[in-house]
Amino acid sequence: MRSTMCQEDSLSSTVSRPCRQRRGGNHCADIQISPDGRFLYGSNRGHDSIAVFSVDPQTGMLALVDYTPCGGATPPSGRHLFSANQNADRISIFARDSATGRLADTGRSIDVGTPMCVKIVR
Repeated sequence: MRSTMCQEDSLSSTVSRPCRQRRGGNHCADIQISPDGRFLYGSNRGHDSIAVFSVDPQTGMLALVDYTPCGGATPPSGRHLFSANQNADRISIFARDSATGRLADTGRSIDVGTPMCVKIVR
């Protein structure tokens, strides 16, 4: 069984169970930590989602918060997450709730051919 970012329980160093809605070829494309260190975001290619985990400040253990359709980078402000959608030819922009870590689609995007990765440059 291949490891993915789709665990429904807490995880330590590996994830042992694929998502229930998993499609063939699922793999993590990028991992980002929120600027405040409280949340981890992992993009899933194949499942086409962003896994959101809270980070326990004492142990570093992760707990699943949510899955949001579509993969990305968090700007230094921490207010948004940018998702490179390779097969859709666009970068989607999500609003990030700093209290819960959850993402909400802003309805805004940037059209660009086959984006693979988003890096924030200061």
